[in-house]
Amino acid sequence: MDEKDVLLAKVVMDIHRKRSHTTFENVNLFQLYPIHPIDREGSLASMEKRSQVLMDFRNELLAQRILTGEILKKFIPSVSAIKAVRTGDDSYVTFEGNGRLASLQKVFTPQDYMEVEIELYHFSNVKKMIRRVERVRSLHNL
Repeated sequence: MDEKDVLLAKVVMDIHRKRSHTTFENVNLFQLYPIHPIDREGSLASMEKRSQVLMDFRNELLAQRILTGEILKKFIPSVSAIKAVRTGDDSYVTFEGNGRLASLQKVFTPQDYMEVEIELYHFSNVKKMIRRVERVRSLHNL
């Protein structure tokens, strides 16, 4: 575990602790950015498996256009929703579900105009939280 991992854990803890509330929203798949890269062997293997499942059902999923939480659970199951913080008018950083996000962005293109249901975290002091999230991304060269 290095400085990046410690800071990531602290920021995720702060996100949960300091949120005012959460909402479920549909956002364009390519407006989502990961808080950290998928670069560990186990995570890469999981991403490849998920990508293959998504590729096998790509046409069926394209017909949906909106990948709801239920659809995501059916094809790439996880214990939680993809969770994100809004960092700009049209940008969100995911702090939970980065492997699923990587799989989705590998299979679909911006021209597919896919939307994904996320759990969006809201804050009373959003600027402070954005600075923390961006610091983690910067340490990961994102």
